[in-house]
Amino acid sequence: MSTAQLRAATSNAQLSYVNAGPGSGKTFLASEAFGYLRFVRHRHAAAGVVGVTFARSARRELENRIRVRWGARSVGWPNSVCTFDEMHRRLLRYLISQGLIVWPGGALLDRPLDSWALHPGATSKPGKKRKCFLTLDEEGLVSIGWTTSKLLAPNPAFTDRNDFLSALTDGHCTHNEIRNVLAAAMDGSLHPRFADAIRECLAGSVCHLVVDEAFDMNLLDTAVVQAAIDANVPVTVVGDPWQSLYEFRGSSPSAVQKLLVENRFLRIDMPGSHRYSTCEMLKLASALFRGEPFQVLEPADGEEFDVVLAHDWSALWAEDRISVLPAGVPSKLDRGRTTSAFVLLLGEVVQAQFGIESSGLVAATRVLEPSDLASQLEEPLALLRDSAATEDDIWSSLKGAFGLPCNVKKHEPKKLAKRCLRRLMDVVRHTDHPALGLTVHQAKGLEWERVLFLDGALSVSPRFANVLDVNEGSHRSVYVALTRARSSVRVLKVVSDPYGAQPSQIHHVAV
Repeated sequence: MSTAQLRAATSNAQLSYVNAGPGSGKTFLASEAFGYLRFVRHRHAAAGVVGVTFARSARRELENRIRVRWGARSVGWPNSVCTFDEMHRRLLRYLISQGLIVWPGGALLDRPLDSWALHPGATSKPGKKRKCFLTLDEEGLVSIGWTTSKLLAPNPAFTDRNDFLSALTDGHCTHNEIRNVLAAAMDGSLHPRFADAIRECLAGSVCHLVVDEAFDMNLLDTAVVQAAIDANVPVTVVGDPWQSLYEFRGSSPSAVQKLLVENRFLRIDMPGSHRYSTCEMLKLASALFRGEPFQVLEPADGEEFDVVLAHDWSALWAEDRISVLPAGVPSKLDRGRTTSAFVLLLGEVVQAQFGIESSGLVAATRVLEPSDLASQLEEPLALLRDSAATEDDIWSSLKGAFGLPCNVKKHEPKKLAKRCLRRLMDVVRHTDHPALGLTVHQAKGLEWERVLFLDGALSVSPRFANVLDVNEGSHRSVYVALTRARSSVRVLKVVSDPYGAQPSQIHHVAV
């Protein structure tokens, strides 16, 4: 453990912020800090040390590391590692148990649904109809309101009040309903007694709160952390503002920065150095972490890479200068049954080649509900590898595998799906070892020896250096992409604009 890591893991500050750069070992640090807090600083506390992260995969990773390092009892009650969604559920259940909030049916489901996708009565295409969502009145009664907001009621959603009420009283709900009601309850100006009860719950159950990847917090998450601070609960947050990528899902790095400044967190800088094995990457990572100008290189002829990263899946499917197998499909691809069959076919190829699960498999499986996926895809996979088989042969085989009628217009693949299949045929038939293709979002938290990044804004000229702005989301995406490599990263210019209609241009300075 480095001096910076030791200082961060054993800090006794009431409020501490570890500014952890890429390659600094954030998850390692969080597990070390958890053990120190559990067995040293708060060893006699009746309440528990609680580690909070975002994705369930990240929660499992952190909990497993803590168990291996500190033993299974380290995360036994009242100590725990959970997601923010789980913490939201716990707080809302507390309000219900205290009789402050009346929930339809009287209680919350122990394991809320991720969405209403498979629930009868919910629709993914509400059209112009108003959608149902939950509201909270001053007396604590949860009732059904109407909205057209995708944030308050993301699709699939209910458009019939009775169907929605029936699902709720049966004990079903999604994380979105929990967030909506808890956010209302935490508004101290409208519901002061609910906010007081939440602080009481946190003070009685948490002796120290550890937040991993803090800059992915949304407004509700920061409100929960603020409530813990107001309840005099010590808080440690670990994160890097440059690696906040989820504003499209509601994350608010500006709100996190405000939380840190207004509460005067002790800042501990921990620049990354453990990931990088070459002077080239150490120099680049240091410049990026400090916000200094940096230069990048184009790939040399014949240079090989372990992974190809891009801002979106479309750039990976369009790239034909290198052999890359994308582990996901473009967001503009339709989600019909025939396209879902293609997604499952791609998933089998990616699993066989790289041993990982490709993006979009869950949704495609829900659409088609395959009975025996391996046997259903046996013929389409054989045709995909057979150089004599045509594109139409493969589409016909996919339709037959999942019982889709041929010569029916709605089951005919669209132009984009056809282009993707042709690209997949080319990669499978002509390359034994293609590079893995991922979006920057998919690559966050991962690392490889050699990385190629597809980008249209970075300068690769030896006469210019690039300067990024942490307040620009597209610049943070560039930062994450450039810091995934242990040995080398190269940038291949793409013509298409990866940032949409109003790109955030990267500033170039002469060197």
